[in-house]
Amino acid sequence: MKKFKMPGAWLIDIEGILVKDKSYQPVDGSVEWLESIASSGTPWCLVSNQTTDWPADLQDRLVKSGFPVSDDHLVGVLDLTVNWLRERGKEKLLWLGCGELKGYWANAGFQLVEKGPCDSVVLGANPAMEVHHLDSALPALIDGASDLVCLHRNSFFVNSEGERRLGPGAWAAALETIVSQGKVVTMGKPEERIYREALKRVGVGPSEALFISDDPVADLVTAKSLGMQTVFALSGKYPDHEILGQMDENQWPHIIVKTPADLLAEFQ
Repeated sequence: MKKFKMPGAWLIDIEGILVKDKSYQPVDGSVEWLESIASSGTPWCLVSNQTTDWPADLQDRLVKSGFPVSDDHLVGVLDLTVNWLRERGKEKLLWLGCGELKGYWANAGFQLVEKGPCDSVVLGANPAMEVHHLDSALPALIDGASDLVCLHRNSFFVNSEGERRLGPGAWAAALETIVSQGKVVTMGKPEERIYREALKRVGVGPSEALFISDDPVADLVTAKSLGMQTVFALSGKYPDHEILGQMDENQWPHIIVKTPADLLAEFQ
């Protein structure tokens, strides 16, 4: 069996890798696996498209689940988006995402509107999202010059009951067809921006890093194209290899494991 070189840094997805879903129940063996990485001294961080919890709450939930996670270990799309909006002077937002995060945007200094003119329509995962909720964005996107800022483009996610729900990627596909004057921007995976931010955090180049995820399409294709080692774990969204049949063979991950705990056996 081919053995791989131990990475110089670990970039790690959260849902489907550390925890099973939004219930935050750990994947079998994942706590011990992350503890072994943390104790090795090799740099690591969590690269998350998570848009249903405040970053501090996400960290707290992971710690309560047994994971050794600090602020420095989280590279999240919410903080990335806050910085991007601030740099461009985007102050007035229409938030199409989880209701619990309205306070997050207000706390970060943004003005939230329910409909009408705004600088950006910001789209995130929302377990309660229904088609009619998208109507509030129509005036801003059709009549105004609002940007459509997609926190990520995942087509679906798994909620705390283990049910699949349509994700921001599905809603973005509908809304981007009616953007008139503004731009359509994606902040998180699969866009390169968040990967490059994570590489800065761990202080290595792409060829030294390994990215592990349960989503080979939305997460690993970009990581591999940037030159990282990639690992597909069958502990989350996809319980088998069938999804790889929808991809070009040159996009397939380097390693496939049942759970993250099985990964260390793949290295010399």
